[in-house]
Amino acid sequence: MSKNRINRRNKIKRTSSYRGYNHYRRYSASTGSQGTGLGKAVALSFAVVAATSFVIFCCSVYIPKLVDISKKNFISAESSAESSTLSKAESSKPESKAESSKSEPSKQETSKQEASKAESSKSETSKQEDKGYLDGNVFIYKNVGYESFIGTDENALKYANSLNSIASTLDSSINIYSIIVPTHSSISLDKLQKENNANEKANLQVINDNLSEKISFIDVENALKAKKSKYIYYNTDENWTSLGAYYAYKEFCKNVGLTATDFSSVEKKQIEGFLGGLISSTKTDKNKKGNTDLLKNPDTITYYNFGNDYQCGIWRTENSGEETVSFINNAVSAENARDIFCYGDVSLFKANTGKSTGKRLCIVKDSYGSELAPYFMENYDEVHIIDAKLFEGSLTGYCYNHSITDVLFINGINTANEKEQIKALSAMA
Repeated sequence: MSKNRINRRNKIKRTSSYRGYNHYRRYSASTGSQGTGLGKAVALSFAVVAATSFVIFCCSVYIPKLVDISKKNFISAESSAESSTLSKAESSKPESKAESSKSEPSKQETSKQEASKAESSKSETSKQEDKGYLDGNVFIYKNVGYESFIGTDENALKYANSLNSIASTLDSSINIYSIIVPTHSSISLDKLQKENNANEKANLQVINDNLSEKISFIDVENALKAKKSKYIYYNTDENWTSLGAYYAYKEFCKNVGLTATDFSSVEKKQIEGFLGGLISSTKTDKNKKGNTDLLKNPDTITYYNFGNDYQCGIWRTENSGEETVSFINNAVSAENARDIFCYGDVSLFKANTGKSTGKRLCIVKDSYGSELAPYFMENYDEVHIIDAKLFEGSLTGYCYNHSITDVLFINGINTANEKEQIKALSAMA
């Protein structure tokens, strides 16, 4: 081999080794380990770590992409094969008439489905109606209005105390009775009433527990519940009907030792088309005439054609003077039909019945007393009916001047919890 070729080969070796050596020298200088075994080891470790990191980076970036591409290609191929298989199967299998009709419902079936949906909707509406609904403070159930009870125990106690104050001033010989009329909802819709109202039964118990021993409480609740299927309360008014009042009258007579008069043979008269106070309670800006369900269910006022020979007088206000009137108020229309009973809300109504029982009754009432009062005409020589809010005198003085033997306080339970009524009663002592 020539000398020149040997020198050229050695030069190449030296150049390659020199580059690696220089890298080693630079690294050794930076670590302070040039020329030592430890420096060489560190350099070698550095190289291995760098190479490993590079390999890991490449794997993390490119391998998932390759796998994903492969997966997509596999799914695409599989879908293509499946589509091809289905296409062949469908083209080879003729479509039957039955299957054709299944894929598209007939007009008859569509009609049946629509009818079924309509029936289901109708059934759901019926369920909603069965539950009833509130219109303001009036509960509407099957086109009948039910007054909500809104009393409190505090007012119940005040009512009892107002009666006690009056009783303490009356002559000890006078019999004093109290009737509280339950709401229609508590009599006929006990479960729904509990959901929408305050606790009426507990409120009534507060009144009874705090009444003076001079006052006898007449419980009419059970008597009314026993007849709740009958027309004992109005549809559009919070008051009871003359029939409901009659059942209470019988209960009163049973408790105080009177004989209840049987009015079955007495001629009945009726006034159709009465719309009561619950209509006004449901009037709004949107519904100026009142609740539509109540409006289509007006009431019938029934009264008995008796007492035309009674000598009657009314005082519309305390100082208006007496007006001599017939027992039956013939000046009523459907609009004010309840005024047929003792001329409605006047300060004082008095009837001399011509009987010789030795008993004279004074009824201190709210509107519930109107339907009830006429029944007592057969049991007392005189019946005096006082509206607590319109009467301004002393009940004690009135009873003394007219030789009253029995006093009956009758109020609906909401009235008994009403501050104005409690104030009016307290002023009568």
